[in-house]
Amino acid sequence: MSNRHVNVDAAVSGLKIYSFKGKEHLSKLFEYEVELVSENGHLDVRDMLGTSLTIEIEMSLLQTRYLNGRVIGFELVGPDPDGSEYYIYKAKVVPNLWFLTKAKDYKIFQEKKAEDIIKEVLDKYSIDYEFKLSGSYRNWEYLVQYEESPFDFISRLMEHEGMYYWFKHEKGSNKLVISDSAEAHEFLIGYQNLNYLKPTFAFMDTNEVISDWSHKAQVSPSKYSVIDFDFRKPSTSLDANNENQLKNDDSVEVYEWQGGYQELSDGDNYAQLRIQELQVSQEIIEAKSNIRGVVPGYKFVLLNHPRLVENNEYLVIGAEYDVVVHAYNTNDERKDKFAINFKCIPMAVQFRAPRTTKIPKTTGPQTATVVGPQGEEIYTDKYGRIKVQFHWDRDGKKDENSSCWIRVSNIWANSGYGGLFIPRIGSEVIVDFIGGNPDRPIVVGCVYNEDYMPLMNLPDEKHTSGIRTRTIQGGSDNQNFLLFRDKQGDELIDVQAERDMNIFVKNDFFLTVG
Repeated sequence: MSNRHVNVDAAVSGLKIYSFKGKEHLSKLFEYEVELVSENGHLDVRDMLGTSLTIEIEMSLLQTRYLNGRVIGFELVGPDPDGSEYYIYKAKVVPNLWFLTKAKDYKIFQEKKAEDIIKEVLDKYSIDYEFKLSGSYRNWEYLVQYEESPFDFISRLMEHEGMYYWFKHEKGSNKLVISDSAEAHEFLIGYQNLNYLKPTFAFMDTNEVISDWSHKAQVSPSKYSVIDFDFRKPSTSLDANNENQLKNDDSVEVYEWQGGYQELSDGDNYAQLRIQELQVSQEIIEAKSNIRGVVPGYKFVLLNHPRLVENNEYLVIGAEYDVVVHAYNTNDERKDKFAINFKCIPMAVQFRAPRTTKIPKTTGPQTATVVGPQGEEIYTDKYGRIKVQFHWDRDGKKDENSSCWIRVSNIWANSGYGGLFIPRIGSEVIVDFIGGNPDRPIVVGCVYNEDYMPLMNLPDEKHTSGIRTRTIQGGSDNQNFLLFRDKQGDELIDVQAERDMNIFVKNDFFLTVG
């Protein structure tokens, strides 16, 4: 480190830091705008794109704090307006995870826990990450990334499950840390205790202190209820709720249909998570300081506040940086500026990220192909469900693992009677989605295509309608059918049983000819 308190390590040599502004927050992507200076006014701005940039901040106890990210924008601003020999450049710096916002995909995940799904996505994009989880998580029978970025997909999954994240910075790297409990948060060495001091004191400029402390509280709902439905146990109530222990209004309830679960125990867990999510916004502290060790994801103890109840343990959930370094110009006698506005919550309140990531909705039905094991013609379970290969699914192998079991709509369904036609492997079916949710497909019909043409020779036989089935593993002539020809003067009901035919009449049977 040089004598300067803030330095930069960049891919292009000769750059010095002039200033940076930025925001960090739990469960949000950080973004820094860094102003750099160089004696070279002819740098190719393209050379910096995609490269790593690290801001190095000298701290107490001879420590160095790093803020690292990737450069996604770089520009030449122009000559230094103060008249020095330097040129000013500006860089936009974000985490590696940001690049996942630029992709878009469709992908099906089956029989996996949230942690394993997130790992699979992050590994695909070579993201450096660490899990600090203490909770246990349910198995997702079927979960779809649907016309959304990998970032949005894992964000909404984490929000749903009560996970949240922040970043650990090192020189040349930034690591994603995913957690779910207060136990995951540590004190930053040398910054366990932070002092409050009124800004009017003269030695404010030479001490790291908190100069402004605004403790805010607001009303939030008193109860959160979730409900869902599982057709495998239709008479079982999946209604779950949880009450806000910090409530200040007994009349406000949030009620959510399609809570995203099939077991009541999971519903109870989600109701608790939703209440914790609401509690975060009930009590937030906004503070100003010049403390270089204020880091989102770390906790601290406040000292010396005149209101004694404020002297407690807190978690930093967000920070805004405003730093100016004048030392690059040896003729500049102005003092450097290091200001941090930050937000924190009492450690007694469990942080949960608000569910702000949009859940994708299907815009209507779509078609898919019925699939199953090789050599089979019909593949189903005791509910008459089938599996399909969606046309957008690039990973499916057109076999029994291509989708979850999907229920099939029939003309009538009741206990032991109704109508039943199971779409056969290779058929094209119409798939809709309950509530527009891509995780909840349902087959609502079948359609013909060039490979599977109608049972009549159309349009010549347009007067004929009916039902024709084919013998499993039989030829095209092995079939049962009931056909109706409605052409005037040539009306016909045509019936064929490929082998046997049973008619059981419990009372009278009349047959009239002519």
